[in-house]
Amino acid sequence: MNAKSTIVKRLKEAATKASARVAAAKDDLKAVKSRLKQARKAFKAEKKAAKQLRRKLKEAVAATLVRRRRPSPSPKTKAPLAKAQAKRKSAARRRPKPRTKARTKPAPDTMRSAAEVAKSVIERLHAPPPLLPPAPLIAPSVPGDSGSTVPSPGKP
Repeated sequence: MNAKSTIVKRLKEAATKASARVAAAKDDLKAVKSRLKQARKAFKAEKKAAKQLRRKLKEAVAATLVRRRRPSPSPKTKAPLAKAQAKRKSAARRRPKPRTKARTKPAPDTMRSAAEVAKSVIERLHAPPPLLPPAPLIAPSVPGDSGSTVPSPGKP
């Protein structure tokens, strides 16, 4: 009877220790989940900021290409320049060309997911090492030789 009570006592102690470990593991899991959630939010914010910066850069590049200024003409060249511009305007009136906007394709998203990165790393690790070409054979130089590695037929 005494042995049974000690066994029961040990089992109860083990159960309380196990329940404490379970509670600690649950707390750890909650902490890890919250850190993951914060990391996802930060990643989303960084991705959004990068996207906005790319868009602003694209707009700035387009604006600089459109707004190229011509140098102002000097007083001596104003008359010939005015004649040339008048000719261009009259030629443009004769044959009008419809202007179309340049269509730009949206830039593909270069961000890779963690799964894609992991997959490429695993593939690279499992792949055999690359084969290198054999080292070139260099003939030993002979003193008095003119530097050529191929023996000439006239020399002994």
